[in-house]
Amino acid sequence: MKKTFKMMTMTATAAMMLTFAGQTFAATPGFTDLENNTAKDKIISLQQRGLLQGVSTNHFAPRSILTEAQGVQLIVNALNLNLDLVRFFKEPKASDYFPNAQDDAWYANALIIASVNGLELPKALNPDQFLTREEFTHELIHAIEVTGKLPMIKPVAVEIADQDQINVEYSGSIVRALNYGVIKLGEDGKVNPKMIISRSEAAEEIYNALEYLKAHAAPTDENGKFSFSQGIQLITDATGVTPSLDQEADPNATLTRETFTTLLVQAVEKAGKLPMINVIPADIKDADQIDILNSGAIQRALKYGIVKLNADGSFEPKAEITQAQAKEAVDNAVAYLKAHPAPVSE
Repeated sequence: MKKTFKMMTMTATAAMMLTFAGQTFAATPGFTDLENNTAKDKIISLQQRGLLQGVSTNHFAPRSILTEAQGVQLIVNALNLNLDLVRFFKEPKASDYFPNAQDDAWYANALIIASVNGLELPKALNPDQFLTREEFTHELIHAIEVTGKLPMIKPVAVEIADQDQINVEYSGSIVRALNYGVIKLGEDGKVNPKMIISRSEAAEEIYNALEYLKAHAAPTDENGKFSFSQGIQLITDATGVTPSLDQEADPNATLTRETFTTLLVQAVEKAGKLPMINVIPADIKDADQIDILNSGAIQRALKYGIVKLNADGSFEPKAEITQAQAKEAVDNAVAYLKAHPAPVSE
């Protein structure tokens, strides 16, 4: 489809330079091409925070347009997404998730990170395709809702003059973006969903999204109970291994200490390809309360340093595990895996 607009396109080299790197630069010089740009202050703020950089030292190229790959890179960097707690059985490739991606391209890692972190991107994503406003906004809104754990809201209805031009798949995201203050209607009441988004517009949306996240940080209850589904997700995110549940298990039921520990240990051993070890059984005061099927895993968890006994020597296997306890166990598990890396297959 041919589109008419007055924007600059860039060479592949310049495109690589605009990948909104998540790096911090000392005494970063200001951009000299932002005069009369309404998003100037927001762009400079993002630059100073190390969330984006220009196509050169002094130029941001605000009117240049974004490709799908550049948009994903921007979102990944702005939300500080990574693979730090994920372990893979084999080296991941961008083409595993997106067949049209090149595994040796500059954007490959960003696509992997985005997919693993649950961002909603089309399987048929074309990295070089230009992004429309509705596409970028949809991807950004889904990203902040997933990573920011934003609660579901009942959006206030907004009258959009060009509503009929919005892809029905993106309509909900556009309305929520308006509610969040990530985007706003033009003076004519339109969002111009099919227009190719510029670097300046994308940067402004990112800034507004981060401001919304800062003002609506997800509440955390460290003493709150963990459900099966939450526990499985936490373990999967940390180890790259998804524990298998009994078909009769209720995903919304709370997890006990022994069940979570067993699932975590099994995932750690699978992810790290850990050898079988001989464990001298620890003296657990309430060992008689531990399910016999979980006993071995709990002993190994104690050996690995993933969990520890209470001061009185008890483990409280039937107690519901709290978020704080689960996160501490996962942190210990990750530390153990880093200290005992899986052997590399020749």
